[in-house]
Amino acid sequence: MKTLLAGIALATALAATPASAMQLDSLKGMMGGGGGSLASGSMGNAAGILQYCMSNNYLGGDSGAAGVKDQLLGKLGGQSSPATPAPTQDKGYLDGAKGLLKSGDGKTLDLSGGGSGAAGGGDLKAQLTRKACDAVLKQGKKMVGMGK
Repeated sequence: MKTLLAGIALATALAATPASAMQLDSLKGMMGGGGGSLASGSMGNAAGILQYCMSNNYLGGDSGAAGVKDQLLGKLGGQSSPATPAPTQDKGYLDGAKGLLKSGDGKTLDLSGGGSGAAGGGDLKAQLTRKACDAVLKQGKKMVGMGK
């Protein structure tokens, strides 16, 4: 009975907030319908998402996100030329820095507009964004050889 009531409450809350419902649909799609993991499709996008998450207080200084981001950018290439843009001009990075998480199969999850990660706390979009930031940080650590 409690599960049914919780489900009804959740459905009512989502119906009252269409943006949150769309966000959940996007998140579900990024996670492959219910399994899988939330992940960026490129090193550049992962670095940009980490930048976005740090700038919006979803990841703090003690998370190690700045170092991971810098290592990802280093792997993208340090020298810039007209043929090889600087890492911070990488399309994936620029999208990520705006809060656009791009998966490997072309799906996009817009993390922007969720309020402040530190102060906003409770709203659904902020919670989803925090979860996505944590997942991309974990993924970034694997990309640079820091995680399992």
